[in-house]
Formats: sequence, C-alpha cells, structure tokens
Amino acid sequence: MKSRTEKKQEKIKTTILKDIYKENLRMTGKAADSKKRKKNKKISLVRISSIALPAVLIFIFLNNFAIQEARSGFSKPQFSYAQDSVPEFNETGADNPTPSRYDNFLNELQVPLREFFGLKVKRILIDPGHGGDAPGASGKLGTKEKDLTLDIAKRLRKRLKKYSGYHIMLTREKDITLSLEARIALAKAWKADLFISIHVNYIPNKPINIIETYYFGPHSDRDALLLAQKENRGAGYTLNDFRKVIRNIGNTLKTQESRSLALYIQRSLYKNTKKQNKDIKNFGIKTAPFVVLLGVEVPSVLTEVSCMSNAMEERKLRKGYYRDRIAGYLEEGIVNYLNKNKKKEVQNGAKRTRNR
Repeated sequence: MKSRTEKKQEKIKTTILKDIYKENLRMTGKAADSKKRKKNKKISLVRISSIALPAVLIFIFLNNFAIQEARSGFSKPQFSYAQDSVPEFNETGADNPTPSRYDNFLNELQVPLREFFGLKVKRILIDPGHGGDAPGASGKLGTKEKDLTLDIAKRLRKRLKKYSGYHIMLTREKDITLSLEARIALAKAWKADLFISIHVNYIPNKPINIIETYYFGPHSDRDALLLAQKENRGAGYTLNDFRKVIRNIGNTLKTQESRSLALYIQRSLYKNTKKQNKDIKNFGIKTAPFVVLLGVEVPSVLTEVSCMSNAMEERKLRKGYYRDRIAGYLEEGIVNYLNKNKKKEVQNGAKRTRNR
C-alpha cells in the first residue's frame, strides 16, 4: 500500500514525463502525426514511470529546463538535501529567478532527481589534470603535477575496476597535451556518467597542506576564482561556443549530484589524510567556474588531492606508496557516493594501503 507521499511523487513523475513526451513531439514536429496514431497505440505513462527513466528523456527534460532558464535569466538551481549530509550552499549576489515551467516540480520534490528517477552510474571517466606541454604546478624538488595526477589516476582506475557493473576510463594514458575542450569531448563521446578530474595544488608563499574539492558554480571565494582562471587557460572555446555551453548551468541534476560526489570525495580524502598528517587543512567543497566542469554534462568534480607548496608533502608525493594511499581515499569516496542510497559505506582505502 503506497503512502500519501509516494502517491504524490508518483503523480508528479507521471505529469513531468507526460509533459516531456509532448514537448519532444512538438520539437520534432511529430505532434500532429501522434494524434492520428493515438487510436492505434496508447502510451502507458504509468509503465514508463515504474521503470528506470531512459537517459534520453532526462536529457530532454534538463535541456528544456536549461533553455527556459537561459531565456528568463540565470536561475539558481532549487534542490533539497538532508541537513546532515551536505553543508549549506551559500550563494551570494544571485538574482531572483523568473519561475520556469518546471519550478513547481523541482520545489515539491523532496529527494534528489537521481534517486527519484532511479538513475544508475555505469561509466566513470577519470581525468588526470594537465599533461604534455601543460605541466601544471611544480614543486621545489622538481615534482610535476602532470606526473602525479596521471599516476594517481591509473592507480584509482585499477582499484575501481574490481567493482562489477562499472566501466572505468582515463582521459589520457600517458604524458600528452590534452586541451580542456578535448577532455569534454571525450566525456561526451564515451557517454560518461561521472567525471572526476584529479589535480595537485600549489599555493605560492604558503607552506600549508590543504585538501579541497570543487564542482561547477559561481566562485566561492577569490582564491577559487584565481584557481579557476589558471585551470581554464587554453580552453579552446570561442565566445559563441561558450554562450551555447553556458546553458548547462541550469542543469539541476548535474548540480545536485556533483555537489554530493564532491562531498563524499572530500570527506574521504580529509578524514584519511588527517590520520597520517595532523596539520592537514580541510578547505571543504567549493564552487568555481572551471570550464572543464561546465562543459561536461554529467556530475563532475575537480579535486585538489594534496598541496605541493608544503615541502614535506612534496617529498611524500614522490613515493609510490603515498600516491597509492591517495588513490585509495578517492576510491573510498567514489564508492560511498555510488552506494549512498544503499546506506552502506566502505572504508577500504586507508586500510588496504597502510602497509604498502
């Protein structure tokens, strides 16, 4: 027997699916033809809503939502999370949005869209930051960020491959130059469900060691903006291209899941690193306008797993066992995100790498 809340959510789901279907017919010019075929073939929306929603419908829904928001002005995404699972998202200076056709749906929905529609993750794309002619940060001992990120990414891939049901891929397998535009294109071509970009921080004149994880949005602070400007160099987009891509800001599903993925990764990285280094600073999850995160249309994060401006940390990063530990912490965060609706968390990253 379904509860009143479940019946209400089922009604909302059916309504939105019906609206998506009609809008899709209108956009493809098949609305008239559908009326002629209506007598011969009925669409069972109840059946559609009872199974996993095909990805194509989700993208149509999100694209319609993004276009409506782009026409009416930038809109702050509306979503709800449990208070103890995600920290408060403080976005200042945002304009009051003009209500879109889906505002009621988003405001009434009390669970994330991924959970509501039963969406699955199958393809995970890991992005080793920089590479080739773009070395990224360099430590005082000559350690290059591009080498660290590639090694950690390969170790992470090896760890994630043991979980059944997932396909794991890297944006680059070796030290090659790969533009941000090319990374985005790979994510789209491979039809990735998650995108995780790995980086190592360097803060000039500050020998502190910090961990922070980003998802796309307005910059949280000046340091986040400066970091985004540095990472966005050589993006390869024209102003016209960027205007088209900016529509993705309104993608509520992407924002929800990117934020959640960032939280799980950051929590695992900090919690486990803290056991080895009491001086580590937790800079938390933040938003910043990284081009690579904007262009990728699925949940995506950029994580700064360490900080080479700290001399002791740079020495550790040059050791294979330490990079393997970091890969283990990333594994733990990603797997806990994937299992978040199963109420089961793993803590295998730190344990398996402790004696290596």
